[in-house]
Parts: sequence; C-alpha cells; structure tokens
Amino acid sequence: MNRTDSAPASTDAPRRSRPHGKDPVGRDRILEAAARLFVEQGYAATTTRQISAAVDIKQPSLYYHFPNKAAMLNELLIDTARPSTEKARELLADTDSDPLAQLLTLIRFDVHLLASGPSNIGALYLLPETSEPLFGSFQAMRQELVGAYGALLRRALAAGQAAVDDPAETAALLFSLVEGVILRRADDPRLDADAVATGIEKATLRILAADR
Repeated sequence: MNRTDSAPASTDAPRRSRPHGKDPVGRDRILEAAARLFVEQGYAATTTRQISAAVDIKQPSLYYHFPNKAAMLNELLIDTARPSTEKARELLADTDSDPLAQLLTLIRFDVHLLASGPSNIGALYLLPETSEPLFGSFQAMRQELVGAYGALLRRALAAGQAAVDDPAETAALLFSLVEGVILRRADDPRLDADAVATGIEKATLRILAADR
C-alpha cells in the first residue's frame, strides 16, 4: 500500500492540480513579468499567453497561481500599496513624535516607493480598470493613505507647525504631488528618487507655510 492509499481522506476543499511537466515558477517571477508587460504595452493589450511566455512556462502553469490577469493586477496593486499603508499606520500610532516630521517622512517614503523598482508599477494606479469592484481592497488602502496624510497634517496644524485654510484639500494636493512621480518616471525611467523626494519635501514646506 502506498502513501496515498494509507493517508486519511482530507476534509479540505480540493486544490487545483499541479500541471504535468515543468514545475510552475514562483508567483514573484510571474508578477514581475506581468508588471513589466502591463506597464510597457498596457494592461488591456497584455495576454496571459504573453505573460507565460515571458517566464517560459505553459499557460496551465500560470493558471496554477492565478486564474486570470485581473488577479495578477489586483495582487500587484495591493503589494505596491501595502508598504505605504503600513508605514502610515506606524506613524499615526506614534502620537509623541513631531507630526510635521512624520508627514515629511511619509511623503519621502512614498516617493521612494514610486520611484524605485524595475518597473513603474505606480502607472497601474492610473488604469481605468482599478475602479472596478474587484480592486476594492486596493482602493480602500489608497483612501486610507490619503486619510493618513490628512491626519498627520491636522496634527501639524494643531501643533502650530503649518498654516493652511483647508486641511482636507491640502492633504489631497500633497498626495497628488507625490503620485505625480508616476508620470515623471514615465518620462524619465532613470529618475533620481532622492532628488525628487527632496524637491517634493521643499514644495510641501512651502505649501504648508512651514518654517523648517
């Protein structure tokens, strides 16, 4: 009797069978290829056949990891938004530190995230498809991040570190300024993240009429 015959029956839901032949490559390699193709030739124009060819696997191996390209896009969006939301939560949980410094820290963190990596993944944020319900988790994370900008700005205002008429509008402006890095990187793939972050930090201080 072999192991299969002697093993107890599983009560878990059946898993998708691993395709025959070459073992599937890792999810990370598939996502890297999908991101590059989505950015270079557009999401709508990219097929799962092209993605599987880019990592030298058969389509059934691709489907072992992802049911379709929308699932790949969803994971890419969430993976790129997660570091910023986690950083924002960390900063918001610290109520003893300098709020203006925290806001600038978050801005610099976001700029570096958008300006680094092998592909301009931030460009995927601009796809019209991201407004569909499938991508609701990503949109919720993005709104949480906008809210964090506003919360840190309000703390800075309460501490007398900034002077603006409309905190919510100003927070949205700062967020748009940071996300503008996506378009700048599209024009210049070799964008200097440090230089851009410094420039946006200086612009933020001018917008907030902050003396620092």
